[in-house]
Amino acid sequence: MRTLALLLLAGSALAQAPATFKPKPVGNLKQVMRSILLPNSDLIFGVQQAAPKDEKAWADVANAAVAIGESASLITMPGRMLSDGQPVPVAKPDWVKFSQALVEASRVTLKAAQSKNAEAVGNSTDGLSAACDNCHQVYRDKPAK
Repeated sequence: MRTLALLLLAGSALAQAPATFKPKPVGNLKQVMRSILLPNSDLIFGVQQAAPKDEKAWADVANAAVAIGESASLITMPGRMLSDGQPVPVAKPDWVKFSQALVEASRVTLKAAQSKNAEAVGNSTDGLSAACDNCHQVYRDKPAK
């Protein structure tokens, strides 16, 4: 009897579980690049010119690294479109590889920012630049194949 009651309660709880949230893209790839990746990478690259002066400025650099890393989820989101209306090639192995490189590069930058080491942040920009350049050489302003 107890087992039956527990099964009924469990089934009732599962039936009331909220639906899974599956977000859909809002902007196209160019909009994501210009609104998230570009301003945050500019902030990180700016450390090469002037080191952050206080805790807030270092937090801004760390947050920029997080934004870049998390943007990989956005640029690989199914349904994302290019500015010309074509789908982003999210299932292509090289697109996935380039996106993963962006995450790894952002982790290095985040660690450098958390250590408050301007030279380390500057050195980390090589990885960020390579991650961006490798993808741009294949996909930037070129139709998806």
